[in-house]
Amino acid sequence: MKNIEALKRAMIRLTIISGLIIGLAYFIYQIAVFTPTMWAFQYFISGITIGLAYVTFRDKNYREGLGLLLLWYIILVSIISKGNSWVFILEGTYICIIAFAVYLYIIIIGKPFIKNEISRIIVSTIILGLFNSFIIVVLNLYSIQSLFAHFPNMLDAMFLNLKIGAMLGLFMGLGIELSNYFIDVFYKEKIVTS
Repeated sequence: MKNIEALKRAMIRLTIISGLIIGLAYFIYQIAVFTPTMWAFQYFISGITIGLAYVTFRDKNYREGLGLLLLWYIILVSIISKGNSWVFILEGTYICIIAFAVYLYIIIIGKPFIKNEISRIIVSTIILGLFNSFIIVVLNLYSIQSLFAHFPNMLDAMFLNLKIGAMLGLFMGLGIELSNYFIDVFYKEKIVTS
């Protein structure tokens, strides 16, 4: 019974966090969020990645979390690969780095100096912004010649990813706080009525 309740809470968190990220991005960027060839597709990939990573890493279910992220990666590349081998590297890099950013976020918000919702949202915005920008550096390491030959283009891409990551972090922070509030209210009311 306890595992079923934990699974319900995890599904609520996953739905609210991922849904909020994808929903708000859809509100801003429309159908581009669901188009694999558009840069706004990052919101879809990252929204689900963030949701999966948060609900499993939050409760220290690292093995399950890594398994779910691997399954998510396999599903994602199976749907969008279309014979392009770069997709395997691209999506793997995004999923790994975003999941690590969520893990780092969980560690940082556990510190005593992060006490309120606003500071947690600020931390999520900064961490996701920086790590999403770092993804461009990692992807450019696959072609060192490209790294130096197209350095200004890389800086532009890093800045775009910084903005996207900051929005992801803001949406993630809002989604986490909203899901925590919803679970607190729902389960307190359930306990009172039982």
